[in-house]
Amino acid sequence: MTIDPNENVNPSPENPATEETQEDFAAMLEAHEADKGGEEGGEVKIGAKVEGTIIQIGDHDAFVDCGFRNELPLSVEELKDADGQLKHQVGDRITAHVQKGQDGPKLTMAINVREAGRKALQDAFQHGTPVEGKVGDTNKGGFSIDLGGVRAFCPFSQIDLRRADDPTVFVGNTYQFKILEISDDMRNVVVSRRALLQANREEQAESTRANLELGAALDGTVTRLVPFGAFVDIGGIEGLVHISQISFQRVGDPSEVLKEGQQVRVQVMQIQNLGQGRSERISLSIKALASDPWPTNAGELTPGTDVEGKVTRLVDFGVFVELLPGIEGLIHISELANRRIIHPREVLNEEEPITVRILDVDLDRRRISLSRRQAADYDED
Repeated sequence: MTIDPNENVNPSPENPATEETQEDFAAMLEAHEADKGGEEGGEVKIGAKVEGTIIQIGDHDAFVDCGFRNELPLSVEELKDADGQLKHQVGDRITAHVQKGQDGPKLTMAINVREAGRKALQDAFQHGTPVEGKVGDTNKGGFSIDLGGVRAFCPFSQIDLRRADDPTVFVGNTYQFKILEISDDMRNVVVSRRALLQANREEQAESTRANLELGAALDGTVTRLVPFGAFVDIGGIEGLVHISQISFQRVGDPSEVLKEGQQVRVQVMQIQNLGQGRSERISLSIKALASDPWPTNAGELTPGTDVEGKVTRLVDFGVFVELLPGIEGLIHISELANRRIIHPREVLNEEEPITVRILDVDLDRRRISLSRRQAADYDED
């Protein structure tokens, strides 16, 4: 259709075709916008899981660019943590689900059934959209979950990534859940928080593996303590801090200095079979990022002087003594007494305070030789 720029298209009694012309323009504009939407991301589908970038955060709504013609709104409340503080900012990438709002499509990280209605549960089940629920009392095998007026059941094994020793720690908290099963009458609804946590963990793990490199310093969370060290989550994957890499000071048991849930800073020391399931091995160190006491502290120890220490280990060939934090020396068994002894336990016990004489300090080899029998207060036991 060709339009004369000088032609009068304003409504007037002399121009009866004006209304029809405006309808033509409206149709053309609608077709153009539809084409534009298809070029920039296509149709917004209710229930779809999408990723997007937060481009604006207002008082009530944030707006997220998901590649569609228009940015989609998301309630600011969903971007806050349990203390009411924003846990996301402009520029962050998030994953959410599209749901039907009063003024068009909107985003949600978890459906509020009380606000959206019970039909939303069926939609959430079909599309895998998270729903918001409050943990009630425990019962045989699991928890009672209130999904905004609909009662659901969450097995103990599905409330977290690891089974909690005390299930009551979850009672009263509000979480996001994935619906695993739902009956037509909604009287039997089974949900899982673990399924969502695991999905998020796998996404996080993929990103961590892609960027992991030797020598990198990372923040992590202690997940398990074992006799030989501590397992630390560094972003969806776990690495091991061997007991020898926890501190420059001797650590008899990791629980002496660490606890589960503790935040730690670690350095990546070794990577083996990354991404290959059970054979994956990541070695970490807390000690590597700590200040080494040897260069300064050990240099202050003078041969021929007596110092106070504490027995840390008894071995067949002698006794290790802590002289300063992170600095140990060895009393050879021949320097324990003026008589022959078979084993150090005959004269000393672990954790016992002791006065020793420094015989030699080898800074290069990190060795300090000590004597008990040459110390001034040796009592000829």
